[in-house]
Amino acid sequence: MQSILVASDLSERSDRAVRRAIRLARDHGATCHVLHVIDHDLPGELAVRWREDAGTQLARFLSALDSDGVALSHEVCIGDPLQAIPETAVERGADLVVLGLHRPRAFLDRLRETTMERVVRLLRAPVLLVRNPAGHDYETVLAPVSFSPACTAACRAARALAPSAEIHAFHAIHLPYAGLTGEKPGGPMSRALIAEAEAARDAWLHQGGPGLAADRIALVTGGLHQVMADQMASLRPDLVAIGANTRFSLAPHLLGSFAAELVRDPPTDLLIACRKT
Repeated sequence: MQSILVASDLSERSDRAVRRAIRLARDHGATCHVLHVIDHDLPGELAVRWREDAGTQLARFLSALDSDGVALSHEVCIGDPLQAIPETAVERGADLVVLGLHRPRAFLDRLRETTMERVVRLLRAPVLLVRNPAGHDYETVLAPVSFSPACTAACRAARALAPSAEIHAFHAIHLPYAGLTGEKPGGPMSRALIAEAEAARDAWLHQGGPGLAADRIALVTGGLHQVMADQMASLRPDLVAIGANTRFSLAPHLLGSFAAELVRDPPTDLLIACRKT
């Protein structure tokens, strides 16, 4: 990892993202560039004045941080974040883009894709959403996997980001129509689905991507959300790594519904690697 881009809106949410980005840059010997975008819909004179004020505020905040040994730079531009962040990531050759949490808008978030989802979808580099204070290195990574290329990318990104962390992956095996059939874990259908999952896991590992051993991938019978909650409670990870497949524009969630839910309300810091489809 050589270059990190972090976007800041000067809020406490993004302050945590900046601190984490600087910590990662120091650990990896990478450059760190902080970007703040002023909305281009503001009247011209007001946008220029806000850019000057934001530049002063951002410089003051960065000067108070412990950034010794980090090649740190910053800029304030006027534009559309959906365009400025991806373009700056490309210009800077960013290997990682770091963002703060989405600001919830309860009504609008139910009707449309959030700004954060759109930013993540438009970026080519892995994205780290920072929820927690950056007081320590990542120690435990949880990776829900579906044996897809996007999951391969997520596991690779997690290993690159946190090389000393323990990575625990799991695959949730859903029992269809269990309420009607009376099927339970350990039953015939469950055993057949587990065998299918084992074959898919082995094929995925044979392709050589994720860098995980088979015994580090738990095959768990149950619904994805419940299995995720159980794994979070058991392992208490400080980072979750997911692969997100971007979909055609008529899909209700362009990142996939599970990935979109996590982006909107991540249980801890969240690393996302997208696979364009």
